[in-house]
Amino acid sequence: MAIEEIVSELNENGFYKFQTPFVNKSDVEDLRFLLRPHLEKADDEYLFGKAARVGPYQAWRPTPIYSLFSSPVIQGIAEGFYKKTPSFNEIFATHEFKNDQGLERNGFLHFDRIPTLKFFLYLTPVDRNCGAFNYVPGSYKLGTQLRTASNAETDEYGKIKNRLEIDFPDLGYTKQNAVPVEGDAGTMFIFHSDLFHYGGTIEPGREREIMRLHVRP
Repeated sequence: MAIEEIVSELNENGFYKFQTPFVNKSDVEDLRFLLRPHLEKADDEYLFGKAARVGPYQAWRPTPIYSLFSSPVIQGIAEGFYKKTPSFNEIFATHEFKNDQGLERNGFLHFDRIPTLKFFLYLTPVDRNCGAFNYVPGSYKLGTQLRTASNAETDEYGKIKNRLEIDFPDLGYTKQNAVPVEGDAGTMFIFHSDLFHYGGTIEPGREREIMRLHVRP
């Protein structure tokens, strides 16, 4: 699919998944190798395992991380979506392997309080039993409306309502409305954070490694 068609799909539905792995398995292992030290030294505050914020992609020049996120496809989609070169980007990596510490905020069905375009890459095979990303098809535009209204209600970030089952129960949305995004290592999808979404549960003995590029105008 051409970049223009992907941007159109994102504008309409807030989600696009590449039909074949975006990164080959050898390059995935290179990415995991680069991220591993950052995950190993991350603190234990993340209830699902380890999480690290590793800077903008420009800081990773000339590594495979830079090559991935500076590619014409990634940059073309980001620029096409925002109709300009984004002013902000940040890379996050997580290794989820815990399921007995309670739910992080991203474990609830929600939309983000700060609108962000996210390029999401599976670094290990992921299915519904090891934390697959879940989203509600058709929720993107409603999420934009709810996020705009919630942000207008308060200037205190922590009080901004964004969890569907807790803050908007009358709408009737639950995790049962969501579908999982499963895929092999190297699978990439893009979503806008106004889409209703959540991170799935890790079953005992399973794990998930991912990295995300967050982009804002």
